[in-house]
Amino acid sequence: MALSKVSRPAALLGVAGLVLSVGLRAAAPLHVVGPPPGHTGGFGEPTCVVCHVGSDINEPGSELEVTGLDNGYRPGATYRVTVRLLSFDMNTAGFQGAFRWAAGDAAGTTAGAVRALDDRVATTDSTGVEYVQHAAGGTAANGESAEWAFEWTAPAVAGTVAFHVAANSGSGDNSPLEDLVYTRSVLLEPGGLPPPR
Repeated sequence: MALSKVSRPAALLGVAGLVLSVGLRAAAPLHVVGPPPGHTGGFGEPTCVVCHVGSDINEPGSELEVTGLDNGYRPGATYRVTVRLLSFDMNTAGFQGAFRWAAGDAAGTTAGAVRALDDRVATTDSTGVEYVQHAAGGTAANGESAEWAFEWTAPAVAGTVAFHVAANSGSGDNSPLEDLVYTRSVLLEPGGLPPPR
């Protein structure tokens, strides 16, 4: 009698854990084709940690780099930008970023335009914001790094632009558990160097 009283709650907990585990694993692959809009960490948005859980944001030991935007921008010029995530034990990875006006009446709205350079990157538009993010073909990682390249054409008018980006390093087990999430913010001022040729 005592055995059935103990094993019944344990069995219910086991079933609940199995349902939760299956539910999480079933939900995880949905973002392979790209994250939902609005997960860059900028302008009050959440980050990838909403779905990828298990560690603090910007856990020490890994790094999110943005290259190509080192010296501000020239209005109307086009820059090749690379987002690179360096992490450990990374089998899958993803990212999302957005270029937005940092201040003024247009604060939070898209600044400039983004163009994907290959099938690893896609763009999507949501409520006046253009997001650049991984595509279905852009989640592969080599165990230590993943990178995504695209072009950003700066706006024709001058003003401070903010680029917010969030990226995640996944273990590749089709689960959102034990993934690492990193964020980066870059403020771009007009009057910078022209893009390299």
